[in-house]
Amino acid sequence: MPRWFRIWEKKRGSRRTVSRVVASVGETFFFSAIFFFGVIFTAMTVASTMLETWPIRTMFPEVAYVEGECTVQEIRVVQLGTEDYPRYQPEALVSLDLPQRQHHRWSLRRSPLTYSTEEAAWDRLNGYEPGWIYPCWYDPDSPGQSVVLERTPAWGLWVIFLVLVSFIVIGGIGLIYTLLLMGTSVERRAAIAKKAKTLELLREAMPATTYPSIPNDANLTNSPGVRLAFRLPIEVSPGWWLLATLIFSLLWSGMAGVFFIAALGNHLAGKPDWMLTIISLPTIGIALAAISKFLREVTAHTRVGPTGLEISNHPLYPGKEYRVFVTQAGKMKVRQLQILLVCEEAATFLQGTDVRSETKRVVEEEVAAAKGFEIKPGLPFEADYQLKVPEGCMHSFKSDHNAIHWKLVVQINADHGTRLSRSFPIVVYPAELEVAR
Repeated sequence: MPRWFRIWEKKRGSRRTVSRVVASVGETFFFSAIFFFGVIFTAMTVASTMLETWPIRTMFPEVAYVEGECTVQEIRVVQLGTEDYPRYQPEALVSLDLPQRQHHRWSLRRSPLTYSTEEAAWDRLNGYEPGWIYPCWYDPDSPGQSVVLERTPAWGLWVIFLVLVSFIVIGGIGLIYTLLLMGTSVERRAAIAKKAKTLELLREAMPATTYPSIPNDANLTNSPGVRLAFRLPIEVSPGWWLLATLIFSLLWSGMAGVFFIAALGNHLAGKPDWMLTIISLPTIGIALAAISKFLREVTAHTRVGPTGLEISNHPLYPGKEYRVFVTQAGKMKVRQLQILLVCEEAATFLQGTDVRSETKRVVEEEVAAAKGFEIKPGLPFEADYQLKVPEGCMHSFKSDHNAIHWKLVVQINADHGTRLSRSFPIVVYPAELEVAR
């Protein structure tokens, strides 16, 4: 956790409130730990069960038992306990004939049963007749010490799976919820909540399309800004990138866990598989690097804080000037904050039997830049700049296979190697449409 995090923040007067950054980081690490714990140990448990290796074979040896046929030689009831509190245990002498040798053992089930009365113990042996052949189960590695007439279900193993899956569900839901809220300002949440109360599903589902080849800007103008007319939505939420990093970390960690438990089980069984061990080492290293990358991403995004971008008018027209207002929260020393006006051309085409998509940045102009300043908690960086759309530029466009996207990009270069880029889509209309209006 970064050392500059404040656990408490001043609210009003002498009152204090918990730091939102600390709360987000704490929630993220808490649910991540639960999620990672559930996934990794579930993968290890599944691998150990399927491969019949340690630790499941030690905890539940009957998962490795095979079925055979035994002859019941004799049955008896053994008295245990004390004279004041006697206990009676039913047993059967079974004979297991294998190609290598014949095994004899007093047994019934792996966990012996005892009864308070001798009659009850004899009743338990009803159905077993000396000289008859019955199904039995045994461990192939030690049949003489493991043969039983009754195989007990591994209920404890299912309880372990249920507990581990509950860790995955609780951690996953909590982590997704935390990541989706991360980077969303209080004003944005309030606007979303206000909009949700008055949402009209049919109107939102079928917005008007006056110019079918120009992207609809309804989603860009439905959130009023604090300083300017509209607050632009962010193109890709930081939470989705964190979620992608998390999913990769989990999948790779699960695979590394399977390799690790299989290699370790072979070593403990005295049959080391060196090829599997050699493959496991770099796999585990990549898993640790992926987890470390995810934790660094979480730290970077929580340190930078949410970015807000407002614009004075929308849609935009070539040759016109507009005002943009940027806010950047967090706590960090910023080397440079740069706002870029970017235009990208995207095309989707067939190459042989493959469908390919390519994107090329054709316009990149610096709108504004600020260098060498510090952002403190509760005092976000705020600045107002002028934006001019180049004259004669191509307007926004979208068809089935081609598109031209305009956007404003905020690039942040802060101390400790923190670099982030956040995009805010905009729509540029043709100049003649403004004249026609």
